[in-house]
Amino acid sequence: MADIKYYLKRVKDEIKSAFVNNKIPLFISILIFVIPLIIGYFYADQVAEYIKPMVDSFEQNVESGTVTLTTHSLFINNVSVAIIIYALSALGGILGAIILANNGLFVGFYGTKLNIVQYLALTLPHGIFEIPAIIIASTGGFVLLLFVLRFLWGLISPDMSYLDIFDPYFSDVKITLRQRFVASFNKNKSKLKESFVFLCLAVVLLIIAAFIEANLTIPIAYKILPFFGIGIR
Repeated sequence: MADIKYYLKRVKDEIKSAFVNNKIPLFISILIFVIPLIIGYFYADQVAEYIKPMVDSFEQNVESGTVTLTTHSLFINNVSVAIIIYALSALGGILGAIILANNGLFVGFYGTKLNIVQYLALTLPHGIFEIPAIIIASTGGFVLLLFVLRFLWGLISPDMSYLDIFDPYFSDVKITLRQRFVASFNKNKSKLKESFVFLCLAVVLLIIAAFIEANLTIPIAYKILPFFGIGIR
């Protein structure tokens, strides 16, 4: 039991550290998702031509059975999106940001197809896990990109305080490429770890979201919506 508590505390501390040390990438990811979401909802007519093909494709995939409302299918689908966003965010940021923004636009636009109460009942139960997971995955990708950039800079301009051979009395110490690599990695490895913490957290949240969406969202909606005189389409 003591070991479990120790590891849980370690996990909690690592997650807390990742969020504390990466507030700017997290804030940027939130904005990239939320702003298009607001645009998609309040300016649906203006973005309809752009976003409607995505909505139609999603609905066709559900109808054809390509995307089924099972825990496994939803988890695979959502994790695939999260990993794509994570990878593309790390590979330059722009493509990952576009996919994240499209997801926000999709969520906002899709909300206009339903009564607001119906929409919230059908999205909130799993959405409170799924949406943060996508944002966190994107944040992890941005942090990984930050690690790569800092690591490469460390190769060009090494911080000798991370080298065991450094002697402060001499300024002409020659270091090899391998030593530059080790010094740069040691200096920036915390960012690499934090990036993976974000990705793992996103996957855990998506497991929860997939289970809720497949097994609880519709039953909850059936219980809640009659109080508002609304049925499920």
